[in-house]
This record gives sequence, structure tokens and C-alpha cells, in this order.
Amino acid sequence: MTTRPLLALFTLASAFALAPSASAQFGREQIAKPDADELYADRAVKKGWFDDAVERYSAACNDVSRQKAVWARNCRKLADIYRKGQAGPQDYEKAEGLYDRACFTGKDADACMQQGHISFKGNDGDVDYPYARRLYKQACDLGDQTGCAGYGSMLYRGQGGAMQRTEGKRYIQEACASGDDWACDRATGFGLPTRRGL
Repeated sequence: MTTRPLLALFTLASAFALAPSASAQFGREQIAKPDADELYADRAVKKGWFDDAVERYSAACNDVSRQKAVWARNCRKLADIYRKGQAGPQDYEKAEGLYDRACFTGKDADACMQQGHISFKGNDGDVDYPYARRLYKQACDLGDQTGCAGYGSMLYRGQGGAMQRTEGKRYIQEACASGDDWACDRATGFGLPTRRGL
């Protein structure tokens, strides 16, 4: 008589223990597509209506109640306008602040890559290898294979920090193995095998 309630309780507990989590049931969070304001801003850039684009991107960039990937993407697009000087004189300082926020707070790999390139090349008048190295590492951590190759290249050469050839080689070769052409070019340029372990 008591075995049935115990069996039912065991069955119910097993069902909860084996039930997949919400994230497993629904997969990764889907990044929201551009809304009407962002689409308008994108069109405004193409038409040369940069004041309109700045207004819309700024509003979306500052609205942190939105999905992180959305406001970060808008911050990056706004930074692009300032970097290119499309809404007035080029403003690398303002662009850097927006790229930095989009990269490190918003987890936007494209923003990390853009500012990483600027800091590495010194396009803003200031070559900053330690900052570029940090940005490429962040982009890599976010899954950007070119960022991994950039970070690996800086490790391999000792740019922006200690030289770590073995670690740099690993990053470059893994990025190349993932199909990143720039990483394979780096590997070839450094005389490294394009596959890890060779």
C-alpha cells in the first residue's frame, strides 16, 4: 500500500531531475533583429543623413533596458560614424569610448576588433599595443577567430606585453584551423605550420 505513493514520488522527482533547463529547451538567446529606428538609421547612413543616424543610434545605444547585443550594436554603429568623421570632424576619442563600452560591457566582438585595429595601427595618432592586445583577447573570447589570430600574433611577437611564442602559436593555428584566412596568412608569415601539433 505504501509502495505506490513512494513509487509516484520517486517518478515525479526523477522527472524533475532529468528535465532539461530552460536554456537547453529553448537554445541560446536569439539576438533581436534591428527595429524600425535602427533600420532607418542604417538607411540614413547610406543616404548621407548622418544627423538622423546619430540621433537614432544614440537613443538605442543609451537604452540599456534593451537586449545587450542590440544596444551594443547601436553603440558600435554610432562609433563608426564618429571614427569616419561622417557627422562632423573625426572624433577618435568619442569613437573609442563607444567601441570600448560596446566591446567590454556589451560583448560586441566587432566593436573590439574595430578599436583593436585602430589602437594597433595608431590610426588615432596613438599606437597602443597593450590596449590592442586586450581588445583582441576580448574579441577572441567572444568567438571572433580573427581576434584570436590578432591576439596570438601579438603574443608571438611580444607586442603589448610579454612574448609568449608557444601560446601565440596555439591561438594562430587554432584560428587557422577554424577557417580564418588571416590567421593562416599569419601562420605562413611566421613560418608556422597551419595546423596545431605540426
